[in-house]
Amino acid sequence: MDKSKFEPLSDKDLLAKIRQKDIKAFDIIYLKYHYRLYVYALKMIKNDEDAADIVQDIFIRFWEQADRIPEELNIRNYLYAMVRNRVLNYIRDNRTRLINNYRIVCLRGGYEEPEAEKEDRAALYGELQDAIESLPPQQRKVAASRKDGLSNAEIAEKLDLSLNTVNVHYRLGLKALRNKLKHLIVLVIILCLC
Repeated sequence: MDKSKFEPLSDKDLLAKIRQKDIKAFDIIYLKYHYRLYVYALKMIKNDEDAADIVQDIFIRFWEQADRIPEELNIRNYLYAMVRNRVLNYIRDNRTRLINNYRIVCLRGGYEEPEAEKEDRAALYGELQDAIESLPPQQRKVAASRKDGLSNAEIAEKLDLSLNTVNVHYRLGLKALRNKLKHLIVLVIILCLC
């Protein structure tokens, strides 16, 4: 590819050419941003293959939707936003899949937890309960209700509070728990998702 005639072009000029389905202009943008976007995705998901797949998918979508992209768009910001959103979807989808798989295995009885793990789990729950007990009263009530599986809307109704107040107490309580239980953060996240 003779990219010398494209090198002096700005991203805006390249986008105008890409909107007209100029593959050489697309190649320039791809070469310019691919590695940066890959590193950006990799930092968030810590998986080489999935980061590469995400970036590849982003460029495919970028090419397919090029004619619908506004001319004044900042390509760099647009591509980074696409990667960020795709990574967040990836994290959400994988978290949900892992939780569902864990629940299925537990429901089928296919997983027998070893005694040592039961003791570790009991100790971890004890630490979590102690941390919840150390929260201010409203945050403690919200966290305990959330741990019992209630949604924020159900907690608001149960405690006769507004949903916004429950959301604030939940966020503040979760932040305090994260700080107190940095070594147990995975447990806290799983309990909050359940």
